[in-house]
Amino acid sequence: MATFLARPLELDLLRQKLDADYSTLITGTGNTPESRRSNFLSKAIAAFVLHEGARATLDEAVAASIDGGQDHGIDSVLVAPDQTIWLVQSKYKDSGSGEPELGDVSKFRDGITDFLQGRWDRFNNALQNRQAVITNALNSGVCRIKVVLAYSGTAVSDDRRDIFADLERAFNGTNPGFLRCHAYGLTTLHDLHLDGISAQPIEAEVELRDFGYTQEPYRSFYGRMDAKRLAELWAAHKEHLVDRNIRRFKGTTTVNTGLSETLRQEAQHFFYFNNGVTFLCDSIQEQHPRDPNRQAGRFRVRGLSIINGAQTVGAIAREPLAHYEAHPAVVMATFVCLENAPDGFGDRVTQSRNRQNAVELEDFAALDERQAIWQQTLQMAGITYLVKQGADDPPLSPTCFSARELAPLLACTVTTNDWQDYVVAAKTDRKKLFGREGLVPATDPLRQAYERLFADSLTARQMWRTVQIGRIILEKVRVRARVESDPTGLPTGTLPAREILNHGVWLILHVIFIRLQLQNGPTLALIQNKLTAISYEVDLVCGRLVNTVQSILWNKQARSVFENKTDCRTVKGRLMAALAQQS
Repeated sequence: MATFLARPLELDLLRQKLDADYSTLITGTGNTPESRRSNFLSKAIAAFVLHEGARATLDEAVAASIDGGQDHGIDSVLVAPDQTIWLVQSKYKDSGSGEPELGDVSKFRDGITDFLQGRWDRFNNALQNRQAVITNALNSGVCRIKVVLAYSGTAVSDDRRDIFADLERAFNGTNPGFLRCHAYGLTTLHDLHLDGISAQPIEAEVELRDFGYTQEPYRSFYGRMDAKRLAELWAAHKEHLVDRNIRRFKGTTTVNTGLSETLRQEAQHFFYFNNGVTFLCDSIQEQHPRDPNRQAGRFRVRGLSIINGAQTVGAIAREPLAHYEAHPAVVMATFVCLENAPDGFGDRVTQSRNRQNAVELEDFAALDERQAIWQQTLQMAGITYLVKQGADDPPLSPTCFSARELAPLLACTVTTNDWQDYVVAAKTDRKKLFGREGLVPATDPLRQAYERLFADSLTARQMWRTVQIGRIILEKVRVRARVESDPTGLPTGTLPAREILNHGVWLILHVIFIRLQLQNGPTLALIQNKLTAISYEVDLVCGRLVNTVQSILWNKQARSVFENKTDCRTVKGRLMAALAQQS
């Protein structure tokens, strides 16, 4: 099959953002519509970096441009309030791959060198008019230079990096850290885009009674917290309060119903009947006045998120605040501070604390930061991707899918020698597809299934195309199975065609995924000729599968055939041979 060189979805989303924010503020230059468009996008990328990275206003970011004749390779110059000088060179690459030309990067280096040596006569009027402001910053004693090569492509090669390393060595000798160089490729630009739309970290004041604390190896505080305060936090921040939790509030379950009954009928016992709530935070500081006996303490907490106890807080929030005036309840609350903790420690806390209760393997996908990036990227494209389970999840639809739906479909795209492990699990036990080292036995053949299916190379576009293709195939096979009939005269014991299709649908998915490779296509939505190709392929594969399976007397049910790894290998081998003869 042909390999599609699709423009990344991240670049399409970035272009939409640049058009929305800068189309009325920036005018591209050039002799053709294409060159003017490319010039606009290059200038807009520089402004975008300054707006999102340096926190400049849109107008300030645009006004920072010196792009044009005698810019000396520097496209934008911004002096930030903290006296950091941003020097940006920006290049738009329509393919979303590749890197800036070596000559352009060398010119950028020469421009920075002349800039720092005060050779203002080598620059255009746009920069010379800012000479006083720039000089004041350089002489402030706290000035830092941030050099940014921003481009909508992939990683830069060593020769470009060497140029930046030479710059840092040249200007940091007497003042370490004075100049730092950065390459902002498409991945970094997309991260800036996501950061710009993300909710701000939660900052709140809480009170703990009879509290204790630890200082080593990491800070934490624990004590009794009023249920009313938890309800107030939920009312103010909703689902954002459980961003780091592996699950959202699951609604009316047996456990949650019991929590509600306790709150309503014997609130004074809630503390004794409940496991409590665990928070992660970026910092926690005790406030004045301080109680030396620690009977009560007020704390200012930043970067607050619940990582265990979402069901407790969800149940508490179901009752009106007035309920807690008449029926006070308290909860054991623990705040784990990540201020000096190593990378990944928060995830380990989340994983460990949640393994004490009934938690599914798939719930731990919520700890994967890649899932959040895929989710946000798809949301920007108008597609809802559900990673965490919650009571108010929208139904699956033409614009909504879930990790639970996606995993078995991804399993059908596996082509390595252990493919049958994945296809059989897609049919029989989809939870195994979220298996990870440390969470399942070392002897489990699917102990690395999650990392295999949700690999770094997986893109948001591939995820959504995989789901669309899978939904179409599943529906068409089910429709065909309902009307499928067998010819007369088949040997006794031959498996019925209807059962073959119903139970063989995951093998059908596997064969069609590897034959058509449409999950790797260039567009987010499937276009009509691809839908036609899928319909033709479903009819072809279904027909060949029925013939292949009915040519063997199995002495077992169709279900058993397609849930047996050895049988699946046998059927696939014969099916692929039959399909090869067809083509």
